[in-house]
Amino acid sequence: MCTVSWIHDKDGYQLLCNRDEKLTRKSAREPRLAVRYGTRFLAPVDGDFGGTWIATNEFGVSVCLLNGANLTGSEIHAGAPGRSRGLLVLDLIPLASVAAICNRLRETDLSAFAPFTLAALEPGRPVAILEWNRSKKTLLFEGAERFMLTSSSFDSEEVQRSRHEEYSRVEYRHVHDGEGLFAFHRSHAPARSAYSTCMHRTDAETVSFSRIQVTDQETDFCYTPGAPCENLPGVRLKLARRRSSDPSQQHQARGGQVQKAS
Repeated sequence: MCTVSWIHDKDGYQLLCNRDEKLTRKSAREPRLAVRYGTRFLAPVDGDFGGTWIATNEFGVSVCLLNGANLTGSEIHAGAPGRSRGLLVLDLIPLASVAAICNRLRETDLSAFAPFTLAALEPGRPVAILEWNRSKKTLLFEGAERFMLTSSSFDSEEVQRSRHEEYSRVEYRHVHDGEGLFAFHRSHAPARSAYSTCMHRTDAETVSFSRIQVTDQETDFCYTPGAPCENLPGVRLKLARRRSSDPSQQHQARGGQVQKAS
């Protein structure tokens, strides 16, 4: 259960994510630097299965995951999942482009995974959105400057309707920047409840907020271990960009350090 939105900036993009989970789930570990197949990336770690729902790498590529199908309205086929969906994000995040991620997803057997929607972003390119319903893959490309996805295991259609209405209200007010999206992610409209973007139920709530800003020079990952309405202190990490097509810039970026800011 999540709400994800993004906006394309002049030289990159911003990606915002509310993670909604049942209160019985273990707490996630805060984002940290990791290396997988030679690629440096930043990601929080799921407390139950060790995967992640959001990650960003040194090439400026980000991947985020939502439960269930969100765009096509296709029937979700039942079946016991054999592998955590968060591990798929770790499989994809070493790749240097959205095109490479799409190729990998086309080739990957997803039968072990429960239904999901996955978005992959990089600067200057349409966002790739893949849906899996345990029967088929649907790959879409979204070129809009701003976009939003949301999912919920509770009253799914009404939750999505409510949050899309709030997102449209934000757009109508001409709040077209990252701060406007942040206000959307903190929103309790129409009330602090299961239907609001910042979600609160007796058995589940928004348990973390992530904001990734990718520019031409670096990636900035801000993470709060709680609902965005709570204004809790969090962690901020910065990762220098690496140019995959320019060996000299690759060498320079490899020598850069992750910066941890207060």
